[in-house]
Amino acid sequence: MSIRFEGVEKAYPVYAKPQDRLLEWLTRRQRHRVHVALTGIDFSVAAGETFGLIGENGAGKSTLLKIAAGTIRPTRGSVERDGRVAALLELGAGFHPEESGYDNIRFMAALHGLEGAAMEDFHQRATEFSELSAETLARPVKTYSSGMFMRLAFAAATAIDPDVLIVDEALSVGDLHFQKKSLNRILALRERGATVLFCSHNLYQVRSLCQRAAWVHGGKIVAIGKTEDVVTAYEAHERRRYAHLRADGKDEGVQPDQIPAAGQTASGAPLVKILGLTLETAEGINPAQIDSFQDLTVAIELESYGDAPFHVLFAIVRPDRDNVFGTSTQFRSEGRPIQGAGTHRIRMRFPRLALLSGEYLWSAYVLDDTGIQVLDMAELIQPFTVLNQHHREFGVAWLEHEWVLVE
Repeated sequence: MSIRFEGVEKAYPVYAKPQDRLLEWLTRRQRHRVHVALTGIDFSVAAGETFGLIGENGAGKSTLLKIAAGTIRPTRGSVERDGRVAALLELGAGFHPEESGYDNIRFMAALHGLEGAAMEDFHQRATEFSELSAETLARPVKTYSSGMFMRLAFAAATAIDPDVLIVDEALSVGDLHFQKKSLNRILALRERGATVLFCSHNLYQVRSLCQRAAWVHGGKIVAIGKTEDVVTAYEAHERRRYAHLRADGKDEGVQPDQIPAAGQTASGAPLVKILGLTLETAEGINPAQIDSFQDLTVAIELESYGDAPFHVLFAIVRPDRDNVFGTSTQFRSEGRPIQGAGTHRIRMRFPRLALLSGEYLWSAYVLDDTGIQVLDMAELIQPFTVLNQHHREFGVAWLEHEWVLVE
């Protein structure tokens, strides 16, 4: 095993006022309450395994990763680690803000016990991978943007070829080019046999990268096992939570003016941009209502700004964000990615749309050639209603069936 948690608990004292800490020391009387961040953590990650951690903000994931990396100690229990460990935790962790990028790289090398030629090799690999200029690396890291900081941190963490890599949302920072480069580096480490502990709110990446996963909730592991099973359970929990918010009037659901614009991304100008998505039936373009078993074609138009290969994923979604059906150009028999600068048009036909009555929307994603990194997205767009006038069955989809015995 590369990492093993046994009975791990982490608790913090919480003081109502700063002076209570001093008064507690002087009077020897407790003046704090105890916040338990983690409790009952028992699991192990096998050598060469990519293991995902998911859960809401404040669930305890980052605390668990810090304990795994050895940056904080558990209050109770123990953690065993095999091999050299590298961690990408919160932005700037382990870096001295007043020192230059060069000096911080040397400091990281020294922490790993490197010296002489080994330190120089580490230094060269880290600076080359970061793609930061010599002028930038000579400046104090406190002057860096978050993207520059993450470039340096990721380059330094992976320059040692770690046996265990711990990643906390690192792929959500920086430009798309470096996100792609970092993802490829993680995949290369995994192929080499490294263990990866991967924490992310991007459930698609967790599904694509991880063999197993754990769902952390309220400081406890509430589900652990195959990634698909754990993520499905977490998504069901999130749908119930979303439904309760809507029932309490705290969420108005998906309104037309809230629908994200096609191509909207959080990382600036994308490599590929979604221009629009349309629905086509015999009655016309983008009908508000579609009959069950009607012929439907969904068409998407994209603009590629380079020669990078990519795939497109479509999904039919319910208003509660439950996925009804999804497919990708990667799943075609030939499976070749789309490539080439310019405008691309993709059409997919449903000869008999076997959905039953209900409200539905579309989501579309542009993925890199690995099918993992999201380059652009348009979520919860083109709402449409399906009206079932042919069958009395109920549910989401009509399934082919026959009654074989009625006595």
